[in-house]
Amino acid sequence: MSQQLAEEERSQRSAGGSRTAADIITHHQRALEEALARALPPRDLAPARLHAAMWDAVFPGGRRARPLLCLLVAERYGQGDDELVMRMAMAVELVHCASLVQDDMPCFDDADTRRGRPAIHKVYGDATAILVGDALLTLAFEVLAQAPARRATTAFRLFGLLGSAAGSSQGIIGGQGLELEPSVDLDAYHRQKTAALFRAAAAGAAVCCGAEGDVARWARVGELLGCALQLRDDIDDVEATPEAVGKPIGRDAALGRPNAALQDGVGSARALRQALIDGVAELLGAPTPETEALRLVVDEATRPAVRR
Repeated sequence: MSQQLAEEERSQRSAGGSRTAADIITHHQRALEEALARALPPRDLAPARLHAAMWDAVFPGGRRARPLLCLLVAERYGQGDDELVMRMAMAVELVHCASLVQDDMPCFDDADTRRGRPAIHKVYGDATAILVGDALLTLAFEVLAQAPARRATTAFRLFGLLGSAAGSSQGIIGGQGLELEPSVDLDAYHRQKTAALFRAAAAGAAVCCGAEGDVARWARVGELLGCALQLRDDIDDVEATPEAVGKPIGRDAALGRPNAALQDGVGSARALRQALIDGVAELLGAPTPETEALRLVVDEATRPAVRR
């Protein structure tokens, strides 16, 4: 945490105030943005074109749902400001940003925009975009490798979680590869392409906090949330507008990509999405400011855009 954020926390608590769910989220959002900015190489450092493109791939961010999940799970154990938790949160987000750059490229979704701005390959070219994906993926593991030596054993476990979530057999690279197959099991596709990083984020937070008995439960929370988010994305690709989601729509139909709303209908996709959200709510347990913060993140991450 930065000195300014720490002083604000102390001031709030000394004034007798108790943090609300919104306060908790805002605190972690601000700390996360600062940490990501420190982790990235300076924008003008040679090769400046590559580093500038990396900054544009990470900032401004989207919902930051994956790293917030990690930080808020740790908050449940009173360790939301733990340095290793923040490193895991950053690493997960860097892998996610790398995947978005590659997802937008002409050889995949051929998307001109992302988060309402020109996609990285449209600004910097395909060659630089490829390098940005490689660099952000590599930086994610470098961030974990810089963990304090006294936490080396735990950091090593986080390496395994993140590697699996990013990889070809259980992770997002494999999920991207499934898009190129002639036929796909939608559930397996959603669990790899989207849920894998959420699973690693939530489980990783429990590992950092020493909550070994809860790791499987939090991994399940992450998986349900990730699958619900992908269903939201499938619905948005069918019903939303480019302005509402900040990227092109209708790409799944145009490119023959797996999409639950196209395959089973929007109504079915909405019902399944709600069932997954209900499953998350059940696993979160009794309401507290910390669990309410998690609920707010779940709601924001899984809510479809305004319909046309």
